[in-house]
Amino acid sequence: MAQDMAISAAEFERIYDKPPGLRGFFTSVQHKAVGTRYMITAFAFFLIGGLEAMLMRTQLAKPQNDFLSAESYNELFTMHGTTMMFLFAIPFIEGLATYLLPLQIGARDMPFPRYNVFNYWCYLFGGLLLYGSFLVDLVPDAGWFAYVPLSGPEFADKSMDIWLFGLTLAEIAAVGAAIEIIVSVLKTRAPGMSLDKMPIFAWTMLSVAVLIIVAFVPLIVASLLLELDRSVGTAFFNQDAGGDPLLWQHLFWIFGHPEVYVMFLPGAAVMSHVIPIHARHRLVAYPFVVVAVIVTAIMSLGLWVHHMYVTGLPPLTLTFFTAASMSISLASGVQIFAWISTLWSGRPRLTVPMLFALGFIITFVAGGITGVMVASASFDSQVHDTYFVVAHFHYVIIGGLLFPVFAALYHWWPKFTGRMVNDMAGYASFALIFLGFHLTFFPMHLTGLWGLPRRVYTYDVYMGVDVVNFLSTIGAFVMAAGVLTFSVALVYAWRRGRRAPQDPWGGDTLEWATDSPASSSNWPTIPVVTDRHPLWAKPRGIPESHEGMREAFDHRPTTVRVSPLTTVLSAAPDGAMRLAAPTVWPIVPAGGLIVIALGLLTEVYPVAFAGIAVAVIGLLGWSRRVELDNDEASTAPVGGRYSIEARGSKAIGWWAAWCLVVVLTVGAATIVLSALFLQVNAGNWPQEPLGAPLLTAAVGLSAVVGLLACWWGSRHRVTQDQTATGSRRAHLMAAGIALVAGVVILALLLLIWAQAGRDPTAHAYDSSVMLLLGTQALAVLFAVGATVAAVIARVLQARDLRPALLLQNAAIAWVAVLITWVLSWVATDLLPVAVI
Repeated sequence: MAQDMAISAAEFERIYDKPPGLRGFFTSVQHKAVGTRYMITAFAFFLIGGLEAMLMRTQLAKPQNDFLSAESYNELFTMHGTTMMFLFAIPFIEGLATYLLPLQIGARDMPFPRYNVFNYWCYLFGGLLLYGSFLVDLVPDAGWFAYVPLSGPEFADKSMDIWLFGLTLAEIAAVGAAIEIIVSVLKTRAPGMSLDKMPIFAWTMLSVAVLIIVAFVPLIVASLLLELDRSVGTAFFNQDAGGDPLLWQHLFWIFGHPEVYVMFLPGAAVMSHVIPIHARHRLVAYPFVVVAVIVTAIMSLGLWVHHMYVTGLPPLTLTFFTAASMSISLASGVQIFAWISTLWSGRPRLTVPMLFALGFIITFVAGGITGVMVASASFDSQVHDTYFVVAHFHYVIIGGLLFPVFAALYHWWPKFTGRMVNDMAGYASFALIFLGFHLTFFPMHLTGLWGLPRRVYTYDVYMGVDVVNFLSTIGAFVMAAGVLTFSVALVYAWRRGRRAPQDPWGGDTLEWATDSPASSSNWPTIPVVTDRHPLWAKPRGIPESHEGMREAFDHRPTTVRVSPLTTVLSAAPDGAMRLAAPTVWPIVPAGGLIVIALGLLTEVYPVAFAGIAVAVIGLLGWSRRVELDNDEASTAPVGGRYSIEARGSKAIGWWAAWCLVVVLTVGAATIVLSALFLQVNAGNWPQEPLGAPLLTAAVGLSAVVGLLACWWGSRHRVTQDQTATGSRRAHLMAAGIALVAGVVILALLLLIWAQAGRDPTAHAYDSSVMLLLGTQALAVLFAVGATVAAVIARVLQARDLRPALLLQNAAIAWVAVLITWVLSWVATDLLPVAVI
């Protein structure tokens, strides 16, 4: 009997193992493999960005230094900021979440494993494209913020196009990972893990993922606007043709300031796990910390003008944003007092993670104090674009992110690798990093107050800042030595460190109940949660429904990858989800995107069209593989009662479809609000509608037809335990009507553009019209793609339920078409005649 159980357990684990060797590298979709790749790649970019910082500090070590030319300094400055903000911070955080969240919430994987690895390839290709600029001597040099007109066609060469394409690929990956995190936290928690029992890290990543969608999509839109200005000649930022360079700053900082909290909040969440464990006490004021996280995420969306005080905005506007910028510190203060109270109430151990946590509190509080100072418009106008802002920025970013990253790596390294990191190396690295950091950046407060401007490659000796600058350079090299020590210690521990026990720290959350490292399936037996600190809590009675789910999934099924689904609020059993098996298909559409970018950059347009073909083939092959995997045997209810295929909110596809609708809605709304901003500020905005009411109405009517057709088709199905095909005709008819509606809309959009006779290079209004029509076309392609996926399911499946579910998702996609049509109609027909 025991031998049979061992054989069954081995068979169960085998289906979760990643393929070996090179094949596994290109086909593995398991969350721990993807999360590891994210973190390793991001950390490699971090080391490169640090090397760039060392070169800049060497240049600034003495006045009138000629170590770097002005051009080289600008290139390094641009790539350093771009690397740290876009290629290290966000990807590392999402990689940590990708690895850790399923372990913390009791899931066997992320909900969309293939989409997860597709996002990673987009991120990797975007980073390689950015650094490929060094190979062709076209390194971006307009700053990581890319202010126009310096980044526009008049002053920046092809290097800026490389920056825009690479950045967009990385941001697409970030938004995709956010969708993964949202669905994962909401629907894949262990039974019993209600919202009030979720780990702080899960709460934080849910808030951060929503923040990424709302704040990062405007940056993608801004990048598109700038690239159109550069390549097509549109006028979004051309003040002579109704555009406004200030629009770029608004869009960039609508992304940029929330991004600070996208970095800080996960770092704070790490502290909310490290401090209680190493202080041996439950986190004090858990509900208040959760509220503080949510409030911080919401308030961060209203602070972007904090970076634009000197752009000539009205005093009333500055007053509002000053108040908002100061108020957000209250929510951050709640978390800091909770950590201090936890330390006071517990028995702290001065472990390496605890030292980095204490270093975080000291550094971030100092950065918060200067943050309140620069939140004042009057003070900020005096120190704007000086090294005071550089000091504040690094105290917040490095204090709020880098110290938590080092604490997290040391804390969870035994879980990642099964090995312990050497304590002496950890203590030495902390001392070097902490002292080096403060020696580097604290003097910058002084140089800023003394008038040293930021972003300059040299300075005169008469300014009297040479000694302080030299100290900053020494501190930078001390800090670099600490980072190098820490990196070597991690690599050595990974290869030859002593074996780690399952729970070396005495942890309280679920990941410490798994092996170190965790098995391929994470949870052969699904845990049931009855307390906020499940590993510290006394055993309690388990509800019968939760126990039933645990028994049904205990080392089962043994032929396909499956994980439980639970309800959003109480985490009651709610079904199951089929997890994707390894495949090479996700890399194909990602490769197609990078080929498109290369074709456009080189202006060899056949290459770009080839990239489109590769992307389409990849998506079709991906969809076909999904349907071949989801046959009748692999979608049978687990234990006879937990359905893998279900309608509505019981299906993870339903959640993903609505997330994508939100992404498209945010993008379209950003374009509309940009047009409104230009209309308000332009002195020669056309006061006339687009002039195609019948054609515009026909577009809306066609969108309604596509929506209703897919919804009607999704209602035609037989029960999931039957294999009759009586609904095949209805499904194909519904999909056919929707596809025809999509083709009609695309034709109508072309006809509207042709009839309007607008020249997108003549005026920003014409540019906005072109982009809004293009956004509608993009939404239509999204809906058509979802409909084609339903057709593929209908052709390959004998069952009715699967294509009905995909038609349900397609109907949701058609909602996005309808929303973008409404927003476009408002912008092209109502805003031009609105009385402002």
